[in-house]
Amino acid sequence: MCGGHHVVGTLIGGAVRESRASHYDNRQAYQTSQPSIAQEVKLMYAQGIISSATYHRLLEMAQSGELSADDLRRVRSSSQPAPAPSAQATPTPGRNTEIVRSLNRLYEHRQRLAASQQESEQVLARLEADATRLRQQAETAAEKAGAVAESDETNARAYLEVRQEALVRADGLEERVEALRQDLARIEALQTELATREAELKALESREQLAELEASIREDLLTPGA
Repeated sequence: MCGGHHVVGTLIGGAVRESRASHYDNRQAYQTSQPSIAQEVKLMYAQGIISSATYHRLLEMAQSGELSADDLRRVRSSSQPAPAPSAQATPTPGRNTEIVRSLNRLYEHRQRLAASQQESEQVLARLEADATRLRQQAETAAEKAGAVAESDETNARAYLEVRQEALVRADGLEERVEALRQDLARIEALQTELATREAELKALESREQLAELEASIREDLLTPGA
């Protein structure tokens, strides 16, 4: 993973310098490739190829149009799989492999939900700020329209048009904000379900291990000379 950090650091430094010289090209790249690149970053994180810190840095670069598919390929080729999460289940001897497999799937889902939650919260904050700014813009335009209403009807009408446009845009953003809040509520519900299922699986595994231990103890007790 050390190689991955080195490459990421190099990419970030180079991207900053290049963005100053070719801002327009970067914006074009952002418009055409950002969704797929951001999804690839998320996939690399879910697969354990990059660490949490590297994931956030790469995702920020992808969202600003400073990360290309070639950059991602270099990071992937130079990175070793990240250490498994501390909670990662290991199929050690005596453990039910089906339960271990199910637990590992739960851990993968948890990672992906956490990444989705963080991204949604960031977008939500930006949309809320934009909606607030538009509401303030509409209020300012209304005040200006009132101030010139008697002396300059043309400008008053123009201010009112600005107000109306700002309100329409704010309404649209607030609809998206509400949709994102619903998405975040769904994510939280899924996280709760995952936690419940994890507890059930661990309880089942514990019962199985206890049953095996009890059987072993009884066998020893019934064996002559034990």
